[in-house]
Amino acid sequence: MRGLVVFIVAKVLVIILYPIGFVYSICLVFVKSGWRAVDTYFFNCAIADDQQGNTYLAKLFNDILIKPGGYRFGIPDETISSVLGRNLATGTLTVLGKGLNFILESLDPGHSTRSIEQLPERSKNRV
Repeated sequence: MRGLVVFIVAKVLVIILYPIGFVYSICLVFVKSGWRAVDTYFFNCAIADDQQGNTYLAKLFNDILIKPGGYRFGIPDETISSVLGRNLATGTLTVLGKGLNFILESLDPGHSTRSIEQLPERSKNRV
């Protein structure tokens, strides 16, 4: 029950505060440091969204993107690309997993392999 309450409170805060904080951060970073710093901010936000997607979509991705016995999605500190890279290396991507990896590799050759993260033991909390 605690998880549900924390989840609801977090979602309410996200809906209210994220848009305000996002616009504020872009303006402040641009004024203080220029466009390159804003671009870095966008990149960091994209990584955060990627990690969030790894958590939210873990059950679905485990069923459709990897073969049984593959490295599983669901570690909150890891990106989707990192999990794809691990499964690419072990040959445990499904046809859909290979398709998603192909799209990422088309945009950025070597992306999945370079994205494999070294995670501290404490962050291996899968859903």
